[in-house]
Amino acid sequence: MGEKCQALGLPSSPPPHPLSSDSSHSLSPTDGKGTPDPSRGIIRHLTFPLLSVTLLVSFGSSMLYGYNLAVVNSPAVHIKAFYNATWSRRYGHGLAPGPLTLLYSLTVSTFALGGLGGSLLVGLLVARYGRSGTLSRSALLVLLAGSFMGFSRELGSPEMVIIGRSITGLHAGICLSVVPLYLGEIAPKNLRGFLGLMPSIFICLGVFSAQVLGLPELLGKDRYWPLFLAVVVVPASLQLLLLHCFPESPRYLLIERNDVCGATEALRRFLGTPDVQDAVQEMKEEQQSLSSVATMSVWQLLRDRSVRWQTLSVAVVNAGMQLSGIDAIWFYTNTIFENAGIPRSQVPYTTVGTGAIEVVAGLMGVSDGRTDGRTDTAPPRPGSASLAISSDRSL
Repeated sequence: MGEKCQALGLPSSPPPHPLSSDSSHSLSPTDGKGTPDPSRGIIRHLTFPLLSVTLLVSFGSSMLYGYNLAVVNSPAVHIKAFYNATWSRRYGHGLAPGPLTLLYSLTVSTFALGGLGGSLLVGLLVARYGRSGTLSRSALLVLLAGSFMGFSRELGSPEMVIIGRSITGLHAGICLSVVPLYLGEIAPKNLRGFLGLMPSIFICLGVFSAQVLGLPELLGKDRYWPLFLAVVVVPASLQLLLLHCFPESPRYLLIERNDVCGATEALRRFLGTPDVQDAVQEMKEEQQSLSSVATMSVWQLLRDRSVRWQTLSVAVVNAGMQLSGIDAIWFYTNTIFENAGIPRSQVPYTTVGTGAIEVVAGLMGVSDGRTDGRTDTAPPRPGSASLAISSDRSL
């Protein structure tokens, strides 16, 4: 490893960084009087690779979550008609309203069940394949799901729609955790707040794009609903093709793989500067500190009295987001507005209006998401009992 590092011009063991008054190249900048100021962190600028990979994973992963929240709303009538017609061909009679509603409800809710399964696999996946490796492999799930849903009507199989929805939920459960983790580990301190909110914006854009594509003038017709569900393969394919062009998370490479060379090269790529010794040294110190910390299981965390109030606070906040009913609203927006008395011809456009409002609200949140570099919250280690809210929604 050391010879390889030297061949590449990379140090195998970075020396301790000197204190400097230049905040952009020092772990502990001075306050102008020669005294180290620990409240200031490493200040970096937004580079093209960093911005590109943020947009790519947000578009190819986070946006799909928002899209799949709203995609079943517009074609609900057409999907139910397909279920009823298929049942009639198989068994000689159609479905009663109750069983038909139950079957469609299963189609909607299996997305959340898949998300639960995906979230439980995150720790194992990121430890084995890394952050970007997990995102690349999870894109294959979307391609599989899109194929199931896209050909479901041709093959006369409602089961393919349900299975496809479950697989997209599995993908969403994985990406809702991995995308913020990846961005948090590659972003400089002063940009973590801004880049950490980008996935939330793309979730809103995903909802909005599903509502727009679901208009009667676009894919909101009966013959187009399988294509409407299968559009998810486009962002996933783009991510699968391009994500390998960007490095793996430097923290993963150094802390979990002990690959100093790879971590140094990744930092140089993301930060756009050859001088990354301060960042490497910081991660090595973090590696040493984490090596002496025992990982807690979820059950141990729940029994730990010292963090009981923190655990309860996080649980209440997450429960409050889910019990607000926002996801259910996106699933059944058209039905809700129609029951509220809005003319059926105007319902799709009213639905698009709600999505546009959410996008605007999300953009307002990003404008307040910048930090001045005075705080540095390291991303939680996957598989540990660290508590963090990584998105504005979680499955």
